[in-house]
Amino acid sequence: MVVRRHRILGTLALAFLAVTSRERLAIAQSAPPSSSPNGQPPAPKLTKPPKLVRFVEAVYPESERAQGRAAAVVMRLGIGATGAVEEAAVVESSGPAFDAAALAAARAFVFEPAEIDGKPAAIRILYRYEFTLTPEVPKTAVFEGTVRDRTTGKPLASVHVRLDTGATTDTDERGHFHFAEVPPGTHAVALDGDSLTAVRTEEAFEAGKKVDVDYQVQGVTAGASDSEDKDDLEIVVTAPALAKQVVASTVSADEGRRLPGTQGDVLKVVESMPGVARSSVGAGQLIVWGAAPEDTRVYVDGVRLPRLYHGGGLRSVVATELVDSVELAPGGYGASYGRGLGGLVTVRTRRADDKQFHASAAVDLLDAAASVRTPIAKDVNVQLAARRSHLHTAIEPFTNGDAEDFFPIPRYHDAQGRIAFALGPHERIDVTGLLSSDRISRTALDADPLLTRRETRETSFERVYARWEKDLAAGSVSVVPWFGFDRSRTENRFGDVPATLETSATVYGLRASYQDKVSKFLVVNVGLDAEINDARVSRSGSVTTPPREGDVHVFGQVPQDRVNADEWKVVTAGLAPFGELDFSLFENKLHVIPGVRFDPYFVSVSRRTPREGDTPALGSFRQDAALEPRLQVRWAATDRLDVKAGWGRYHQLPAPEDLSAVFGNPQLPVSAAEHFLAGTAVRLFPATSLETTAFYVTQSDLAVRNPASSPLLAEALLPIGAGRSYGAQMLLRKAQAAGFSGWISYGIVRSLRRDTPDADYRLSDYDQTHVLTGLASYDLGKGFEIGARARFASGFPRTPVLRATYDSRRDVWQPVFGAQNTDRIPAFFQLDLRVAKRFKMPVGDLEAYLEVQNVTNRENPEEVVYGSDYRSKGYITGLPILPVFGAKWSL
Repeated sequence: MVVRRHRILGTLALAFLAVTSRERLAIAQSAPPSSSPNGQPPAPKLTKPPKLVRFVEAVYPESERAQGRAAAVVMRLGIGATGAVEEAAVVESSGPAFDAAALAAARAFVFEPAEIDGKPAAIRILYRYEFTLTPEVPKTAVFEGTVRDRTTGKPLASVHVRLDTGATTDTDERGHFHFAEVPPGTHAVALDGDSLTAVRTEEAFEAGKKVDVDYQVQGVTAGASDSEDKDDLEIVVTAPALAKQVVASTVSADEGRRLPGTQGDVLKVVESMPGVARSSVGAGQLIVWGAAPEDTRVYVDGVRLPRLYHGGGLRSVVATELVDSVELAPGGYGASYGRGLGGLVTVRTRRADDKQFHASAAVDLLDAAASVRTPIAKDVNVQLAARRSHLHTAIEPFTNGDAEDFFPIPRYHDAQGRIAFALGPHERIDVTGLLSSDRISRTALDADPLLTRRETRETSFERVYARWEKDLAAGSVSVVPWFGFDRSRTENRFGDVPATLETSATVYGLRASYQDKVSKFLVVNVGLDAEINDARVSRSGSVTTPPREGDVHVFGQVPQDRVNADEWKVVTAGLAPFGELDFSLFENKLHVIPGVRFDPYFVSVSRRTPREGDTPALGSFRQDAALEPRLQVRWAATDRLDVKAGWGRYHQLPAPEDLSAVFGNPQLPVSAAEHFLAGTAVRLFPATSLETTAFYVTQSDLAVRNPASSPLLAEALLPIGAGRSYGAQMLLRKAQAAGFSGWISYGIVRSLRRDTPDADYRLSDYDQTHVLTGLASYDLGKGFEIGARARFASGFPRTPVLRATYDSRRDVWQPVFGAQNTDRIPAFFQLDLRVAKRFKMPVGDLEAYLEVQNVTNRENPEEVVYGSDYRSKGYITGLPILPVFGAKWSL
């Protein structure tokens, strides 16, 4: 039993006051007493009791601690006129050991002396010293295990085990190793020995818990030559993953859900990662390194999702209870992924291998959620989770039902389900279903209802996928077939006149990968990434609504009176084999990872020209292939310094919405990008690191609005746009240790676009020059936890309105714009605070928390709006101060 003594620093119990003859003599010498009416001197009067100013903690007797005994010793202390303890004696004994410890400590006490009749004097008091056993709240985890020979099952001695915290140990003759104190979080574990190649794996640690592992490894056969294609050491329990992306930020679910600003939603932590711009309220977009939101890809277990967040960005689309970790690679990622010009978010879900029933239920101001994880038969597990928003209902009594006229209020729900089968100790298969739906509006009111402007977005998706995985001796193989449905609808309404865009798509995919360590110097990763998108799109309204990047406009601007409508079908398909080689050189200090991705694709559009009467549809079909070489290099220059660099080419198919013969161009080709990046990672302390990255990204063949006043048929868009972004980012991160975790991230980014080959580069609509985020979480002990997040971000560029002209034909004012994107939305700042308390309940645990968003109640501008005549300028602001109180029960 781990114990600690509880200090007693409370008030002194003054049991009695005995004035000794010495005390009376001191009083008599200091001042002659006045006589009482009967001629007797007055009794001495205590005018100030003694005050303990230096407490000395008693040494807890080891003999009593071992027996788990607590006690209290009452002592009579004689305190001199100087405040020193001049005598001490036991009045109520608790045994020789406790008595001796209490007396030794009490004799070292120092008091502020008592005063009798206003002058310092000696005094005696009774003092009670309590010895209390209090369980110590664990701050670290225990890690131990055994390393065995895979073939013989015998333990291996003298294997060197090293953690990324710097802690090291060797296995004993029984193959056993032990780490007594491991900081919570996910840590890399390396095993090596004489003539052995270092092999790494990862383990997750929680405070107060023990991780016990049994590593089965393959040793070197006696007499084996260097030319033999054998590994010195291979982990079977956890296959050594191919090195992560050169630049990536990874957060475990346990760490992410406790960070402020997430409301317990681990995937929300991506917003605070370096390289991510702060999107406006209601958007729920990921803007990474200045790329357009649609350029960043999101994958869950290798399955592509259309978005990571619900509309409004307040919640992610996957329940935290099913998430194991999330990783953001803002650029320069390896050949396993493609079909995107921007960043990459990969979510790894929790393996369904629970041995007992787990459940949770949570509710707060935003939504309510519940989850279940349980075995239902031998080697069969089920996971279920669901969530539904109720913010619009919760605030309705306080807003007369018109809150959405002033703030974007999201409405959403999502659900996940999984059934998993363990086929063997190293083989498993599961089937998973995901669904998500949301709706959000933003409004610019006007006294005239016909001039009120409103934008409404509705999106939903479903996914079903199967996943088969098998661990090999030094690698793994997996196959993930999947299919699903995507739907979106955007309506821009000016008064009673709507402009709508609707898309409905059926998507199919297959991701397969094989990874193995083929020699002591080489890990191979090969696979296949296939995807088919069968979309139906309809659009009606103004030809320039909704606006796209590069359009000069303001929110709520009266749409052009050039209106049209179209319906079309688009089928795109890609079948991309990929491969990567991880060369480990110079005793595993240098990793060179070349890769290549070959992506043959086709694009089929139902109509090449606009519909005219009963004219039969003449479709468009194109096929081509994109070759995407990649290269990543990592060098461990010292034990604390890593140097990284990366380069790669990327391609992206045109969006189905851009392939209309009326509103777009059915002949749009793929767009392309090239990423260059370099950086360092410095381990300042065992749990503190500093990562810096500089990057440069170019983009070409971007679809932009045709600058001609009368575009040619089916050429409303042209692939003549170009872009580039460059900048640097920094992440100072403190891993969870001693109850504290957090980070400070800063990014400085310049994002530029060019609309025609002969035009100058201008600021992109997604340029956000400065983004600074600081967040921290601290475990106070006894179940209390506090945290804070502060964010500052530059505003997005906007084009200023210089004046307006009156269109008498349409009876509306039209803006006259200045230079494109030379103005900005004012800067954003927000401070969020979080306080949480965990309770042990008769059944399960309860966590109650209060997270106050926008503590300063700052009115952060989210979008520029003008009056109908453009003489007055204002802003759509984000949410005001929002206290979110919630509770979560878990079992």
